[in-house]
Amino acid sequence: MEYLGERGNVEYIIRNAQLDDLEKIMPLLQVLYKNDVGSGLIKVIERCLRDRKYYKAIAFDNDNVIGFFLGSSRLEVDFESKCGIIEEIIVHNEYQGKGLGKALLDRFEIWAKENGCDDLLVPCGREGFYEKMGFEKYVIKRYWKSLK
Repeated sequence: MEYLGERGNVEYIIRNAQLDDLEKIMPLLQVLYKNDVGSGLIKVIERCLRDRKYYKAIAFDNDNVIGFFLGSSRLEVDFESKCGIIEEIIVHNEYQGKGLGKALLDRFEIWAKENGCDDLLVPCGREGFYEKMGFEKYVIKRYWKSLK
């Protein structure tokens, strides 16, 4: 998959992210997680990049990485449907508000529909962006337990 987009004076390419893109994605993760990217998160992103079941996209402006999207799909008991799960969506600060996040999300929606999803779900998200994209906020308590 390769998608060429343009919005204003910004041209970008969105393509499938691969394992060898991990180093290129790291600066975006550092910004999102305020320089608190531990080895556990790196291992999880690496595993997702290896796994064909995940949707992975990376966006470039020339050779500069300006966006990353990680998604998956699963059955959701709470929502009684198969959902496309938005795991991560990151847009470089200088490119926010220029349509790149929407373009990344649009490509994921296509993938989700092709994979039998009826809905999209954001387990947790950045306030504001998802509301602009037509998402409704649901308050569902989730509990977590480590099996290690």
